[in-house]
Amino acid sequence: MNDPMTILKADHRAVKKLLNALGETDEGPDRRSMVEELTASLKLHMQIEERLVYPLVLEHVGQEDAEEATIEHTLAKDGLAKVNEMVEQPGFGAAVEMLLGGISHHVEEEESELLPELKRAVPAAQWSELGDQVAQAKEAAGQPVPAPARRRSGKRATAKKSKAA
Repeated sequence: MNDPMTILKADHRAVKKLLNALGETDEGPDRRSMVEELTASLKLHMQIEERLVYPLVLEHVGQEDAEEATIEHTLAKDGLAKVNEMVEQPGFGAAVEMLLGGISHHVEEEESELLPELKRAVPAAQWSELGDQVAQAKEAAGQPVPAPARRRSGKRATAKKSKAA
């Protein structure tokens, strides 16, 4: 089973890491390459959420939450466009920081409120199906998908610790 929250959180971490690194870059081909990677990753992530996750949020969590998430994506798209526009210009770091701030706010709400509420609201089978759809969309775009977490029983985990000691 692919857990949609695990996949989306991994995307969030990757984008934030890339944005943090990007703010420290100098003009040139490395910066351009990083911006292209950021753009591809972020656009795919937002597309997946808008197509697969937010319709479920609208249905099971509420219209206000779905609208807010969509508005925040619009702001992120505007910020991403500004970052792309300013790659070789003074003020690039400020554009990156603005985008990072908006994304950080969005990620915090999504991870602490929106996704947990959605997970509680939908049946487990639908949550699992959502995870598989998210993974398939990432794979179809050639993006990596985190391996599904394996559950261990308490006895097995304890036994492994004992052997290691």
